[in-house]
Amino acid sequence: MRIWIALLVAPVLALTDQSVAYAVVGWACAHQSAYAIHLVHLIFLGATSACAVMAWQARHHAARSNATADASERDFLVPLATASASLSALTVAAMWIPTWLITSCIA
Repeated sequence: MRIWIALLVAPVLALTDQSVAYAVVGWACAHQSAYAIHLVHLIFLGATSACAVMAWQARHHAARSNATADASERDFLVPLATASASLSALTVAAMWIPTWLITSCIA
């Protein structure tokens, strides 16, 4: 189950981060505070990183398991899920960088 969460939920979280951060910009400009935007990115970075950690733990769990029926499927899906969740976390971090460098509001 952890594999599917990392494989499917992490990319959706990265897309949701972009949508929610964009939606918060209006409030942040009205209050002249970018903390809300930073908080959104921090929450989604934590969530996508947690998905990557779960996939990484599933890799170690799959290595200890001796079930041969699903071994080839797990050998393919576990690294794919880890890469997908890690790439999603990297995407969220990359979307966070412009928030630090460029102001969202033009006063």
